Amino acid sequence: MNVVTSANHDFAHCLRGLVASVHAHYGRGPIVYDVGLTEPDRAGLDAEFVAIDPGAGAFDYAGEGDSRFICTTHKPACIADYWRRHDEPMLFVDADCLFRRRVEPEGEFDLGVTVRSGKGFDADDPWNGVINAGVLIFKNPARPLLDAWAAGCRQQNVTDQKVLVDLLGEAIDWPNSYDRTFNWRGVTVKVFAADALNDYHLRDGAIWHFKGLRHEPEIYRALLAAAEEGRDVYRLFRRMRRRRRSWWQRLLGRGYDEQA
Repeated sequence: MNVVTSANHDFAHCLRGLVASVHAHYGRGPIVYDVGLTEPDRAGLDAEFVAIDPGAGAFDYAGEGDSRFICTTHKPACIADYWRRHDEPMLFVDADCLFRRRVEPEGEFDLGVTVRSGKGFDADDPWNGVINAGVLIFKNPARPLLDAWAAGCRQQNVTDQKVLVDLLGEAIDWPNSYDRTFNWRGVTVKVFAADALNDYHLRDGAIWHFKGLRHEPEIYRALLAAAEEGRDVYRLFRRMRRRRRSWWQRLLGRGYDEQA
């Protein structure tokens, strides 16, 4: 199974951590879709780089009301290009992920997605409350879904995640989806818990995801150092996040919107 990601300059500091963790657990580097890296960003990284045009608006923000999320609508194009070059199953992860253990999902399915749990799950919030598209498992090209996803990502005011939730929602009963498989127009979709394979609480998951404020350079480096020291990484992050909130946000119980 290949590990695949995409990155631009803004995520170059995270990319170094991801590449090192993939080497540690897979014995080889990831395939990196270059959507805006510089030569210094790529220097010294043992990975396969593939340049691709992310398309207009890929790094814009979309959403409703005050909640805005990065679009990353280039993902379907990267995944389609991968299947033109390879025939091996793949894990497509965001560049701000870090492998803690090797992941080789078992079972027969075409696409695996990770669904949020606990307070983070909200079936009525397709933008940021159902799946987190930072980890996707493709055992097969899943062409009908990939084509529909790409078409949806060309619409206005969408994110790759929102489009995927809307499409898969035709077949998946999200509140009762954990560890189940569903048939979406002939594509078999397996649902995994985000806590296990897309752990943005930075606890026991095989893949940690430094999403939102977690991937800001200063915070990211502090969290990695804490992990190496065996400290409670998420507890440290919560303290750091609290210090970043203004007095009125603390008074109202509001924090930063967590990007998907």
